[in-house]
Amino acid sequence: MKSTKRATSRAARPAQPTAAPRGFSQWLAPLGVAFATLVAFYPSLLNDFVNWDDDKILYDNPYYRGLGWTQIKWMFSTFLMGHYQPLTWLSFGLDYQLWGMAPFGYHLTSLLLHALNAVLFYWVGRRLLLAAIGTIPDNQLWRLDLSAALAALLFAIHPLRVESVAWATERRDVLSGLFYFATIYCYLRAAETSQSSFHQRWLGAAIIAYALSLLSKATAMTLPVVLLLLDVYPLKRLAGS
Repeated sequence: MKSTKRATSRAARPAQPTAAPRGFSQWLAPLGVAFATLVAFYPSLLNDFVNWDDDKILYDNPYYRGLGWTQIKWMFSTFLMGHYQPLTWLSFGLDYQLWGMAPFGYHLTSLLLHALNAVLFYWVGRRLLLAAIGTIPDNQLWRLDLSAALAALLFAIHPLRVESVAWATERRDVLSGLFYFATIYCYLRAAETSQSSFHQRWLGAAIIAYALSLLSKATAMTLPVVLLLLDVYPLKRLAGS
């Protein structure tokens, strides 16, 4: 009897391998969005620096060049051009370490950050759509994936994104956006989690991501209002008529 039970339990396990293709398929849509973003903005890699803030921020500015204590101290204390963006300066310092003053490297970093933004936008959009719709049958999940991918594509390749990606000075936009979307994603995960420990971890991650977004560009200060609106709908955590 024991051997029969063991054989039965072992025979019931072959259904598990099908989870691997389904798990990978969940990444097909966001990877497609990232690929389309890279293709759309590939020409930006051929850009040079421009004589519009790039001179004051980059090629006439020796203070950010490197990641030594002197450079880092300057990055966290300067308000050059009216912006406090130490994390953005750190990314420029890393670019200088890797590429020197070659514009290609600076544009490549901005493009990769924007592709990551598009992927994060997909996952945020998917969770927001699911929160608004409620439960959805497994055989209809492809509709959810397609809808989130379309929303992410509209965000990623919209003409309003060109300045942020193709202009080296606007690194602060794509870098702040990365942590902006990460904050929303972590906040949504915290809202969905009933276990106290996981809720606190996701909420803590959201707070850290929000701080990093603020250190990249100050416009992230509007994010708490966005989270409050999401609590009203689609999360429906705040009651109202």
